[in-house]
Amino acid sequence: MVLVERDVFARERPGETLHPGIEPLLIQLGIGDGLAAATGARHDGIWIEWGGPPRFEPFGNDASGPWSGFQVWRAAFDTLLLHRARDLGVDVRQPAAATGLLEEGGVVTDAGPIPARMIVDATGRSRWLGRQLGIASPPRSPRLIARYGYAEGSCPARDAAPSLVGDAHGWAWTARVRPGVYQWTRLSLDEPAADADWMPEELRGLRAVTRTRGADVTWRMADKTAGPTWFMVGDAAATLDPTSSHGVLKGLMSAMMAGHLIAAVLGGKAPAEEAASVYHTWLAGWFETDVERLTGFYRTLGAPGF
Repeated sequence: MVLVERDVFARERPGETLHPGIEPLLIQLGIGDGLAAATGARHDGIWIEWGGPPRFEPFGNDASGPWSGFQVWRAAFDTLLLHRARDLGVDVRQPAAATGLLEEGGVVTDAGPIPARMIVDATGRSRWLGRQLGIASPPRSPRLIARYGYAEGSCPARDAAPSLVGDAHGWAWTARVRPGVYQWTRLSLDEPAADADWMPEELRGLRAVTRTRGADVTWRMADKTAGPTWFMVGDAAATLDPTSSHGVLKGLMSAMMAGHLIAAVLGGKAPAEEAASVYHTWLAGWFETDVERLTGFYRTLGAPGF
């Protein structure tokens, strides 16, 4: 197995809050023991002010007590996953960029050709394979741009739990991601070109440690997410904005589902076309359920276009 990774180092990116339900998957993947080093905080729930007064929403509990989510540093978390792949014998080509497809199967990279019976696209919102194959990913929402940044200092209110505040103009997310480091994400529905110096009120007075960045989080799903020799996973297949709350979980689960189906195809236990169809139907069902739920959320805010 070969993994082609364009970047030399993992990058900062929004999406540091992991639901407690992801922990069994991370243990199954073999990174449970290293998770603590990438975790900046644990919390039992989230403060939400969305179309009503502030309320605390716990993740849940069982006989062992409250469930705790993870507030991870994404650069460290992504590095942890990459190192685990290497430990399992994956040939990681880094830095290397895919530049085209081989006619006989596989990809062309700037480091040379890589023949392959199966290709898995995990390029996120760049949707590399979809662009190569001419597969459309039509928008399912108004254009949504999430801007985010980091600040150093002390914000006791966010040390206990993250916060999501929304109104008809959009929403803002704040959370502690490391001791003394806080991350904010803002999605403005009526100000696409948000002020580069904007920061949530509760973080003003803290020192900004990075420039404001942006990501297109318009809802999209590829018209076709798998074929006989390829699969798209994570945001490469389907994208929702961060209020969906389980982007990392969906990325891991779609990759694991694709892996099981690929193993069945290569092992002669499943027809390739049928495996691709099963994957697309499964992913589309999940996506449509999330679209319906998120549409309801935005309508409660009185947001236009939903």
